[in-house]
Amino acid sequence: MKILGKRTAIVFLLLITAACAGGKMGSGPNNVAPNGAMSAQVTDIDVGGSGSSVEVSLKAEGAIQYTAFRMENPMRIIVDMSRVDLSAFRNEIVVDRGPVKSIKPYYFSESGDSRLQINLKENANYNIDASGMKGLVIQITGDGQATASQTRVSSVPAKEPDTGTPVAEISTVLTVEDVQFSQVAGLSRVEIKVSEPEPEYELIFREGMNRLTLDLPGAVVSGDKERLINVNLDESRVRNIALFQFRGGDDPLAKVVVNLDEVSLYNVVSEDGLITIEIGDEAVLAMAMASSADSTESLVTEVVGEPEKEYTGARISLDFQKADIHNILRILADVSGYNVITSDSVKGQVTMKLKDVPWDQALEVILRNNGLDKIMENTIIRVATVEEIQKEKEAEEKKINTERKLEKLYTRIFEINYESAANMKANIEALKSERGSVDINERTNILIVKDTKGKLAEISRLISMLDKKELQVLIESRIVEVTHQTARELGIQWGGFNNSVFDAKFPQTVGISGATGVTTASGQSGLAVNLPTSASPAGAVGITLGHINGMALLDARLMALESSGMGRIVSMPRITTMNNKEAVIESGQEIPYQTVSAEGTVTAFKKATLSLKVTPHITPDKHIRLEIETHKDEPDFANQLPGAPPPILTKQAKTEVLVADGDTTVIGGLFKDTRSNSVNQVPGVGDIPFLGWLFKSDNKTSRGEELLIFITPKVVE
Repeated sequence: MKILGKRTAIVFLLLITAACAGGKMGSGPNNVAPNGAMSAQVTDIDVGGSGSSVEVSLKAEGAIQYTAFRMENPMRIIVDMSRVDLSAFRNEIVVDRGPVKSIKPYYFSESGDSRLQINLKENANYNIDASGMKGLVIQITGDGQATASQTRVSSVPAKEPDTGTPVAEISTVLTVEDVQFSQVAGLSRVEIKVSEPEPEYELIFREGMNRLTLDLPGAVVSGDKERLINVNLDESRVRNIALFQFRGGDDPLAKVVVNLDEVSLYNVVSEDGLITIEIGDEAVLAMAMASSADSTESLVTEVVGEPEKEYTGARISLDFQKADIHNILRILADVSGYNVITSDSVKGQVTMKLKDVPWDQALEVILRNNGLDKIMENTIIRVATVEEIQKEKEAEEKKINTERKLEKLYTRIFEINYESAANMKANIEALKSERGSVDINERTNILIVKDTKGKLAEISRLISMLDKKELQVLIESRIVEVTHQTARELGIQWGGFNNSVFDAKFPQTVGISGATGVTTASGQSGLAVNLPTSASPAGAVGITLGHINGMALLDARLMALESSGMGRIVSMPRITTMNNKEAVIESGQEIPYQTVSAEGTVTAFKKATLSLKVTPHITPDKHIRLEIETHKDEPDFANQLPGAPPPILTKQAKTEVLVADGDTTVIGGLFKDTRSNSVNQVPGVGDIPFLGWLFKSDNKTSRGEELLIFITPKVVE
């Protein structure tokens, strides 16, 4: 069988169908002896080849059952052999020929399994021949052509006795390069620089000794780097810091000891080869970040439900019949790069065929199908039965609850800058533990909180989120008042006189007079029809008809008036207010009036103003929601009653709008339109068609008022 290698994340597996009831993978018969004895023991590993081809031969006493697959990053071929003893070979075989760099054997004494890891220099194809009953032949072929004569490298069994542990790569020694101390306000900071970006460490607090100890397993400190730092600062709780090599040899251990004057809150973080220990009340802020993230995630899960799980692992293809579950888990461990540990209760056989699925999804399906569950801790996956995992979780929860009841309480003072401590207390009361307490000092606007370290961290994070400067909003408004008025009037005045003398004794003289304002020669005046315009006429025309001797005179005057006008008043008030705080702009007058009571005459005032009330709310996407209320009030002196204040004519608009930062919204709708039409006439005669216009006057007026308010909010950063 032959599988072509490709530069992808997919792992191809060679499967030899199980030929026995035990489900062991291989090409030969089942050679597993009773009581778990070995099916084969490897006696020799022979490496040869020519050109770009390398041949690896394993000679064994008994048939070898195996599973083979190829992995990348780095490129290597893995051959897992079930119940095969490879303990005699522990040294890495350096080949450095063709596509093969080296060959590394492993033996796992607990399970009795072995592994052969063939490290590659380049992409290669491989073929495994297990037809012989006494071993395996692995043929690895590179992309190049054979250009050199055949060579052979033989392995030599190790002389050291089997220790029962797998052969592992020699890791790079972790070195401690430096330790520094700094004091920032109320926070003491110890920084340890190491040679690896993610070192293993353990921080131990010894309360009785007021000491923090940072253990660095596998770390080495050179003699010139060992040091003692004495801290002589009144504001620091650190007395001194010591860096030294605690243990050498094959299992070195370096220590950093921080001696404290008193018990204090602390926190430790590691990033890019720098381990930072923070000591002091402010150290809880770093812990609060993690607490806040966890709380946010749990809140989202509670509100919207568990999100659909996504699988992001490298894709693999698996094809097994009655394979031991431990072998499957070992393959998944190699693919994923995680360390897998199983409990003694993990047993079973797996029959499956999966093609191009993520390894994490394959693992979940296999575990669920066999009544198993897992716990992931950093780079370790622990596999056990569902019952064992559930009992462990319940025990851990009980332990946490017990520790919470016994956990020591600390007191911290929080200075509130922008919010009132009384308002902040209401938020913290819901967050504190049952044993915690919250007090306020109103004079200094300070919160005094007593609680556990974890709760202090959450409270500190909450205060830092709530006690912030509020954004301010500049509100620019333009208030435009527009009025327009028209009037049209027609008036008529008739007059004249007639003075006749008769021979009769009575009446001897008859006189009729009614001048239009022009005094006649006889001194007669007065009007017969007096219906002029209400204002000074814009134009008038008069006519006088009379007798030659002046005995009779007819005088008429026709008047006309037409007027129109427009007025515009503009005011531009500006005001700045905080987010969610009401801003009020008001312009107008207070009208005094007097009232009489038992106490005497009292002068009171009544407002007649143009006012604008705006409450802005800044949304997360930088829009501004405005709650707007406008009033335009003015006195009506024409309808004022004696001894009473003048009536107030009111106009009001109330609305809520959403405006982008810097945009303008317009409030209209405050309109008033007044029209009047009056006719004065001589009774009876004024109703005669056409002729009646000579005996009446007409007065038409129209007045309109309009109020427009333009509002432009701007966020003041």
